[in-house]
Amino acid sequence: MKRRNHWILFIVLLLSLTILSPSLDIAQDQKTDDGGNITDLFSTPAPQTTQKNKPLSVLVSMDNEEFTAFQRHTQNTAKEMGMEIDLSNVDPSDFYSEFKNAFMMGESPDAVLIDNRYIKWFARKGFASPITGGDGNGAAGASFDSLLRAGEWNGYRWSIPMDMDPYVYAEYRTKETSTGPLQSTSTTEEWKSQLAEWDESMDRPFYFDGEDPVAFASWLKFQGIVPEASEVFRVANEEEENVSKQIQSIQALFPYIKTERNTRSYDKPDFQAGIITLSDLLPIYREELSTYINNDVESQALAVMGRSFVVSPKSTQKEAILEFLAKLTSPGSAKTWFLLSGKLPVHQSLYTASDMSDITNAIPLQALEESVEQSLLQDQDRILSDPEKSQKAADSIEQFVQGHISFKEYEHHIKRLFGASE
Repeated sequence: MKRRNHWILFIVLLLSLTILSPSLDIAQDQKTDDGGNITDLFSTPAPQTTQKNKPLSVLVSMDNEEFTAFQRHTQNTAKEMGMEIDLSNVDPSDFYSEFKNAFMMGESPDAVLIDNRYIKWFARKGFASPITGGDGNGAAGASFDSLLRAGEWNGYRWSIPMDMDPYVYAEYRTKETSTGPLQSTSTTEEWKSQLAEWDESMDRPFYFDGEDPVAFASWLKFQGIVPEASEVFRVANEEEENVSKQIQSIQALFPYIKTERNTRSYDKPDFQAGIITLSDLLPIYREELSTYINNDVESQALAVMGRSFVVSPKSTQKEAILEFLAKLTSPGSAKTWFLLSGKLPVHQSLYTASDMSDITNAIPLQALEESVEQSLLQDQDRILSDPEKSQKAADSIEQFVQGHISFKEYEHHIKRLFGASE
């Protein structure tokens, strides 16, 4: 009887330990520090059960026109592979907060398309799964080296590059346009004179996207105020008094600037000049790129916005989603996506083709490579590499440009972001 009682007690004790002890649960909670960054890369929750033949889910943030094209492109790719894809599109201003809240509630797509600036943020927060071994290597192998480095953190690769889009200064010109385009060497007075002339026939004739701090940074780079777009918020540093003075001097141009468009159409734009991305000019103005894009080589690609896919640690179909992304980001697929969206491919080999010569004439490959290299913004600036801080910075920029806050208030807002914990 005594031996039997020992066995009963042992079984009860083992069951109790199995239920109560977290050390016996393989799918532990993520280990994080005070800033919410994961301290153990592989402590992310394990998937519940691998589900085969379930549609792969992908989350993106695009305008309606691009999303329509992306749906067609991804569905065609999925059909070729005998797969099903479930796409979700979220407004850019809500994208990262909605994703973060859903993830914390236990919901997550298999993959997310994000700005390259945020890859390390996703990795640190535990929102991305490291791509180990041969996972996804075929898809990324021919990409620009700097794009691959953008996806590296803590000794692992976390992303698969999708596309890129250079920021350019562009003027809409006609055969009747007699004056030359504004240059990066133009003075503030020359800018003001030209903008005032355009303003006579068009309200606020200069445009950049107020929700995108890199667009503002690219304009400051074009003006020669900051050496690189990644240093746009160094005005918070007391040693950068000269930068502060120059930004204050261009406030005279703010009454001519719009940060929000009345229409998304580019065949009849509601601005005369601005900082836009190359894809905004394609395909409508592709034959005239060299006419519209400023011919100052130093400013032909002011910065480069790039996007990559990250795979969720909660995906139950990691092998399948990686197989799909490898196909979707392959050179042949990237060429198709370029024709549909105007977003440039990440594969260097594609730029030697004759049908890309107009692109490389407008933006020489060397200038593009240098801008890609310089646009590793997540290494340079903790504001631009954090989607939550970046959104707050964009709000401050828009208020500043629209005259709702002073330069001192703008600078104070940026300093507070620098001081905020990550």
